[in-house]
Amino acid sequence: MRTIAVIFTSPVKSLSLLQPEAVTVGYSGIVEDRRFHLVDEGGRLLTQRQHGHLALVQAGYSADTEVLTLRFPDSTHLEGVTELGEVVSTSIWGRQVRGREVTGHWNDVFSSYCDSPVRLVKTDMPGDSYDEYPVSLLSQASVDKLGDYLNHNLVTPDDNTSVPVLEGRRFRPNFLLDGCSPHEEDFWIGGLLQIGPDLRVRLVAPDPRCAITTLDPDTGDRDFNVPKLLQRYRPTTRAPYFGVYGTVEAPGVVSLGDQVDLIHERSH
Repeated sequence: MRTIAVIFTSPVKSLSLLQPEAVTVGYSGIVEDRRFHLVDEGGRLLTQRQHGHLALVQAGYSADTEVLTLRFPDSTHLEGVTELGEVVSTSIWGRQVRGREVTGHWNDVFSSYCDSPVRLVKTDMPGDSYDEYPVSLLSQASVDKLGDYLNHNLVTPDDNTSVPVLEGRRFRPNFLLDGCSPHEEDFWIGGLLQIGPDLRVRLVAPDPRCAITTLDPDTGDRDFNVPKLLQRYRPTTRAPYFGVYGTVEAPGVVSLGDQVDLIHERSH
């Protein structure tokens, strides 16, 4: 039986991942997931691609109280209601995402941490800071299969670093699935999933993997060229794909252990 093994969320895009026991999923994905994002001095999206150590910053957010909490590795702690300033439009995977700059000490602390000017942005629409699609899924079996390939093939790490133990967190899916065969999720594209009692997700595309997967999620340091590994493992003339993207056709609450069923296969 396929089930939800882990749920990953982050109220601020590219920060440390939370692992809640249950989430509400709307048409823009997990409610309040990636509600905030960071931009640089030129208004460009700022992620772990530019500053890997963002992975060490922990964030919490309550949509009811609008209180955001941030904890930095040096024990700096910020907490407060997010007051909004000027309108900001950010390009995220070809979409113009509208939001407003969060005013107060947030930007000063992020700028100091990144050693460059940084602004925190709250999107107008909940969850609007997703990449290409609102929901991402990956099976634990696929992660295990890739790890087996890495351990049994002569793949030389970059810069003489040690071979990492691959885990789902490195790929930052919304939902990590148990009970699948390796890469089973790839064959669901075009089909419809029932997750838990109410949520329905249409699988629409493979998930291309970028430089963030080269970072150790515990340290934010670059430790292994995972996209290059994926190209060796499953050669393609396009991007190194791993996992799948989906859109929400019916919202619902999802909890750990919920059953995942393919209720409509893709049309042939």
